[in-house]
Parts: sequence; structure tokens; C-alpha cells
Amino acid sequence: MSRQIEAVVGYLKHAFRAQSKYHIHSPFVYGFYHHVLKDEHTYSQYRVVNRLRRELETEGRFIKRKDLGARCKDYPCDQRFVRVRDIVHNSSVNRKKGEFLFRLIRQYKPNSILELGTSLGISAIYFGLAAPESRIITIEGCIDSANLAKENFEKTGLKNIHLLTGNFEEMLTVALEEMSGPDLVFFDGNHKKEPTLAYFHQCLQHVHPDTIFIFDDIHWSAGMEEAWNLIRLHPQVKVSIDLYFMGIVFFKEELSKEDFTIRF
Repeated sequence: MSRQIEAVVGYLKHAFRAQSKYHIHSPFVYGFYHHVLKDEHTYSQYRVVNRLRRELETEGRFIKRKDLGARCKDYPCDQRFVRVRDIVHNSSVNRKKGEFLFRLIRQYKPNSILELGTSLGISAIYFGLAAPESRIITIEGCIDSANLAKENFEKTGLKNIHLLTGNFEEMLTVALEEMSGPDLVFFDGNHKKEPTLAYFHQCLQHVHPDTIFIFDDIHWSAGMEEAWNLIRLHPQVKVSIDLYFMGIVFFKEELSKEDFTIRF
């Protein structure tokens, strides 16, 4: 089955299971729905990212792009020269996702944030703008992408983002050693089942009750759906929220174990 067909099937299954706000009986999850999903305020920080995004969308230069995750199957090889503007359109976090991440960070105020998969740095910039006092470590395997992300961090004036360049398997260990325990982890670096589960279990050793995990593209493929189902069923996971484009995991001990599929 092609990825496009897998994505359609995943969306149809999600739409069938999706709950409206009237079916959310958990006060904690209803708070997430109200303060994060349905917050329609236009924050001034959005303009910073939108300005940068418009600039990158007109950027005609090429960089040598190395894809380490499942997205590489969209291309004939894992190393190729790609226009920056094409990366913005095809790989970077879009406006809807980015503003959602901003609101989530703003609501839960994590002090330490770990991101797997920097790309051009747009999602990390949303993190930094939402929590300027936080410490952010972001990992990127592609050297040219990492260098461009550093340029973008400088343009936005953010000083709280530390970028590690290299293989995820090695750099994740380094990042976790530097953090006593991440408050939030954004998994966006490899859209395959086995690596996603491996990174999940490695980070799981460092969680505390207030840690939040965010998984991008949980319906990207049948393999990612299998990974998501194993993650949400893990005994340490208390509440999981399936938004179709992302999956959110909470570990709060006082919560009952529940799974939610929410229309967004």
C-alpha cells in the first residue's frame, strides 16, 4: 500500500473515532482542548515566524539535504540538492502545527525542551518564542539544514536554543545526559516504527510526572500507526491524545489511563 493510500486510510479511521468536546469527560483533557486547541488568540510572536517563513519561501538557493527518516522514500536517494523553499513547503512544520505547538508550550510552560529533527528550525523557534526562559536542545542529522537553522535562530534573536548536529542515536544520549529530565520531547526526526519506538523507550527512562511527549505524523504510515498504538498502550502513559497530525502523551500519575481521539 502506498504512503498516500495509508494516509487516507489513517485519516478516515481517525475521523470515525474522533470525539467532540461534548464527549471529553476528563477535566484535564478538557483544559487542553479549551486552552490549547481552541485558543484563537493571534499572538504577536506568530508574526516573527510568519515573517521568517515568507522569507524562506522565496529562498532559491540549494542545500545538500540528507534525509534520515521515512521521508527519504519520497526521493530517489537520501542525499540530494534541494531548494530551501521546497523544504519549507514539504518538510518544515506548517503554520497550523507550529501555532498549536506554541500554544501548548505557552500553556504548560516546560523549562527544558528536547526536539528530534530540527530541519530549518521553525518548530524550535515556536518553542523559543513561547518559552523564552526555557532551555531547548534540538538535534539535526543533516549538516546543511543545521547550519541554515542556526542562521534562522540568529535572525529571530533567540538565545535559548542549543543545536546538536549528528546521528540521532548518538546525539540523543548526549542531550539526555545534559538534561536532568526533559519536560517536553518533540519526536519529529524519523517517521519509521522501529526508530520511533527506540527513541520513545530511551526518553522514557528520563520522564517525570509532568513530562509531555509529542509525536509528529502518527498516521504517516501503517508502521507509524503501529508505533503510536504501542506508545499509547504503554503502562507508564496515563493519557494519550490523537489529533491525527500529532499524538500527545501525558504521564501525570493522578490521571486515569485514557485515550482520546479529538477532532481538530
